Amino acid sequence: MKTTLEKELKKNLKNESIRTETLLRDTSNHYIRLIGDSDRKARIMIVVNSILLTGGLTAITSVIHHQPLVWISAAILICANLMALFFTIMSVKPDLQSRISKETENNMLHYNKCKEFNLAEYEKHMLTTMHDNDKKVNAVIKELYFFGNLLNMKYKLMKVAYHFFIWGVLVSITSYLVILFFTQSSLFK
Repeated sequence: MKTTLEKELKKNLKNESIRTETLLRDTSNHYIRLIGDSDRKARIMIVVNSILLTGGLTAITSVIHHQPLVWISAAILICANLMALFFTIMSVKPDLQSRISKETENNMLHYNKCKEFNLAEYEKHMLTTMHDNDKKVNAVIKELYFFGNLLNMKYKLMKVAYHFFIWGVLVSITSYLVILFFTQSSLFK
């Protein structure tokens, strides 16, 4: 009976280890996918804002002779696009800090560790981490924490960029329509 109980306990421990590994792997893959999605959205925002910025500058230079007040709408659009571009670029800018933060201090899986050691030292530290289950789990948890903070920062910056983009376009179009309405109504008098 004791051997059956021992076998059952070993089986439960093995299943628990598999579930933990699956949870950590799936969470890591999910974070990486979300970071990639954020970067793809940022690329789209950069392209769209660049096109609108070019259009706004063209509108200022070509239409200002016929409609002198249109520069107000174009300037609003240009300012909103520049702000949206700034926050979008900040969201995809690589974080290459030379200092090691407390979150990554003992995490051999973090990319900053590669520059701290030469190949032999890095390999030694990595093998030590790989042979100790507690260190492995701790390293993956710290990496998930880093991914989560990175993702949070990216989405906050993208949210600000989207707000500038949406409100800038809306205010620009509204001001253009108001300018057209008042200039057209004064022409008919």
